[in-house]
Amino acid sequence: MTARAAEPHNGRFSPLPVRTPVDQVRLSILEAITSGQLRPGDRLPGEKEQALGFNVSRAVVREALRALSQAGLIVTSQGRGGGSFVNRLETGPVERSLQEAIELMLHFDSINVTEVVDARRALERTCAALGATRRNDRDVAAIGAVLDRAADASLSMDRWLDLDIEFHRGIVRSAHNRVLTVPLAALHAVVQPNLNQAIVPNLDRVRVNTQHRAIHQAIATRDAAAAQQAVDDHLDYLEALYMRARMLPKSHGTHGTRS
Repeated sequence: MTARAAEPHNGRFSPLPVRTPVDQVRLSILEAITSGQLRPGDRLPGEKEQALGFNVSRAVVREALRALSQAGLIVTSQGRGGGSFVNRLETGPVERSLQEAIELMLHFDSINVTEVVDARRALERTCAALGATRRNDRDVAAIGAVLDRAADASLSMDRWLDLDIEFHRGIVRSAHNRVLTVPLAALHAVVQPNLNQAIVPNLDRVRVNTQHRAIHQAIATRDAAAAQQAVDDHLDYLEALYMRARMLPKSHGTHGTRS
């Protein structure tokens, strides 16, 4: 294994970290997938063949394949006709990885709640505006059906909060931009247990349902500006509750006037 070329750092040269054998195998397979050399459904060579090709042990290949499987990039089956196959990529594993990363950074104070809610606002305003211009009738109907279920006053708070996430995911889907789906889904998954649960005692479900209706109506009528304003109104309300619960500093303020 050869060392990678040195790069200048602060006026000096220092060697870049050498990749471990596991990383070399994992990144080589990843590059083959992203370049199109390996397509969804393609079968990877067996562990023995890969070990010989990469000049590593089968244990190294097995660990690299395990990492790729955990990321949702490959699937492995046992028995006759089994092996490792390139997966049809789903966003779920990526969303979970990003969610876990955000939660860890929050836990270790690498980021703070203010940054999380600011990021959510920026992404959700963008999705609402895009949804207003790109939504189809199926999107509008799906969001409306969620709102109808959420209006049931007999719902438990947990079930209503599940519908809250479903509503916001519907807004994201209406934007028809899969790149935005992953970070917003991860942020919602972080916000729900870490923030929303803390404000449940003060949460006015009727008021939130009305705010959601306003977002839905703006998207349905293809009014991008109104959709963004409705998102701002909704998040201003939630952030005021976060401040009351001392999860946000009072200096955070509201953002409804931002363009």
